[in-house]
Amino acid sequence: MKTINRIPDNKRNITGSKKRSIPLMVSFEIWFSKVVNLIGIFFLAFSSIFVFVFFPFQTIFSDNFTEDDPVIEGKIISVTETGASVNEERVYQYVYAYSPPDGGNYKGVGYATGQIFDKGDDVVVYYKQNNPVSSKVMELRDSDFPAWVGLIVLIFPLISLILIFFGTKNTLKTINILKVGELAKGKFLHKEATNTSINEQRVYAMTFEFTAKDGKTYRTVAKTHKTYDLEDDAEEQLFYNPDNPKDAVLVDTLPAAAKKYLLK
Repeated sequence: MKTINRIPDNKRNITGSKKRSIPLMVSFEIWFSKVVNLIGIFFLAFSSIFVFVFFPFQTIFSDNFTEDDPVIEGKIISVTETGASVNEERVYQYVYAYSPPDGGNYKGVGYATGQIFDKGDDVVVYYKQNNPVSSKVMELRDSDFPAWVGLIVLIFPLISLILIFFGTKNTLKTINILKVGELAKGKFLHKEATNTSINEQRVYAMTFEFTAKDGKTYRTVAKTHKTYDLEDDAEEQLFYNPDNPKDAVLVDTLPAAAKKYLLK
């Protein structure tokens, strides 16, 4: 029996239109014209500063010590108040010295919130048998800030990456529409204010109606704070996806280079 592989209706290009190429530089300009992408980049750059300052890299990447590691008695030789604080309590740096039975004199550094040791205090030191310079006092951590502070500061870059992800997803959708899109003219019907503002300007959802090549009438919504760009002509040019005409891009919402390239 002969097998017929059918393509779902929503996957077929019913108009048979050919894809147009979108230059990389034009794609980049479209990407940077999306406000959410710019917010994501700015927020990521700004929050990265806090990650660099507060994230406990030394704690995360330090050796793990267990009860199987050798233990030796050490001594606190220096106690210094740092400029950092956790919950308004000052962080202290402790330098300790220890001498493993196999020989050698070593020093280690640890941190704690609040002064828990004094200079001259005895401490229990764990060290690596094959690398005695690597050590830890269990009451001390390896960084100024505890691990939970690092988790908090990572939230902000994560939010930035989420913004960039959805912004990029929307950009790719726009570029795909421009690649396969058919050109039409949309008639402005109405606009509604959204809860979003950009540069203290309200973003509006603007509805347009157009007729596709299949003779049917469709509506599409463009969200922008630059409403004057979409109200200056009786009809606005747009590109719509022939496989799903409700997916459309108003030409006047595109950056200058994209408009010039598409309408040349």
